[in-house]
Amino acid sequence: MKRWGITGGVILAGDKVIPDGGIGIEGERIVRVASSSGIKKEFEETVDAGGRLILPGIVNFHHHLYSSLAPGIGTESPMRNFREILENLWWRLDRVLDEETIYYSALNGILQGVKSGVTTIFDHHASMGYVKGSLSIIEEVLKKAGIKGVLCFETSDRGNVEEHIAENIEFFEKHRDDRYIKGVFGLHANFTLSEKTLDRISKERQEKMPIHIHCGEDRIDLEYAFEKGYRGILHRLHSHGLLDERSILAHCIHLSEWDYRILEDKKPIVVSNPHSNLNNRVGLINRDRIKEFVLGTDGFGSSVVLSLKALYLSGKGKDEDPSELYNIFFKRSAQVLNKFFPDTGEIKEGNLADIVVFDYIPASIPETPESIIYHLIFGLIPESSYITISNGRIIYREGEFTFLNGNDMINIRKAAKKLKSLLYRDGG
Repeated sequence: MKRWGITGGVILAGDKVIPDGGIGIEGERIVRVASSSGIKKEFEETVDAGGRLILPGIVNFHHHLYSSLAPGIGTESPMRNFREILENLWWRLDRVLDEETIYYSALNGILQGVKSGVTTIFDHHASMGYVKGSLSIIEEVLKKAGIKGVLCFETSDRGNVEEHIAENIEFFEKHRDDRYIKGVFGLHANFTLSEKTLDRISKERQEKMPIHIHCGEDRIDLEYAFEKGYRGILHRLHSHGLLDERSILAHCIHLSEWDYRILEDKKPIVVSNPHSNLNNRVGLINRDRIKEFVLGTDGFGSSVVLSLKALYLSGKGKDEDPSELYNIFFKRSAQVLNKFFPDTGEIKEGNLADIVVFDYIPASIPETPESIIYHLIFGLIPESSYITISNGRIIYREGEFTFLNGNDMINIRKAAKKLKSLLYRDGG
């Protein structure tokens, strides 16, 4: 079992900052967190971080890897509102995805994430023309990269609901005891799910199988719940027995008063995606009503640090309380991650070694853990990992991915070209 260490870093270890710290790794776990000198004495093989900032591996709690080849493809159809964005871009794109484009979309998005220090991805997948086995394709890429993932298929009345349900349940069952890959039940959103479909999901969903759903991303989602006779989006989900503390609710922007009460009672996992929300002009999460949430990208790139910056800039800006942002980015993130993968989310002895050494040397050493937030927002450049470590293994170092094959980058570009031709052939 390999023993090695990292030295010479500014480390966030739990709730303390170690100015000249080191980490000892044995196999896939952290076995020592100490001063640099202490690690050098105990471990023969060490990597010098050169004063760089060292943090726990970043988690993207809501992603759409299938969208990663979309930049530059474009569409001539109008996208004047949220529904048109879905109908004229994303729903056209997910309809033409095939095995090859699913694989290389996942690989491209994961590369972007790893370069940004991401070691775990909660992915919400859709490929309406290629359902069965689609999650296993993404799993293959996650295992290739050596990072953890929580996967689901986007169940929607837009496609074959029976296939969607089967893909979710089969993947969940297969990975119940998997230490690195998990499955949950994917739902698109209230407004694309009929009462009949929700009833069926409620009956067929496996015991202790969490859901992952877009929730109140746009006003149309809330209005649909009202039209169906419910007091809100969460009221509808709760009425079908689909909510618990491991339910993953992306966005939560347009909610009713009744919904907020259910949030307080059930305490599900809320994921804010401010970068994407700003782009789609759908509004922002009400941080006065929702204090406990984590961050995702919603497919708007793979950098969660960028999502943090967007949260700061779209919120109180210079009047932000850094302790609130610290809680969101680090503490709540670790709490949620541990619901799926125990012994993760913090740099501490006994935990899995998911670590990012950012290519950023703080000019002033952070005096408190909370002050690291300012370094992330004002100092660090997103997608600037120096070293990314997942499960004790270096997967990215000084601009090089350690898991790529010779033609991977060429094949990503070929897949993007293919996807563009498929999209335009479909009327894009």
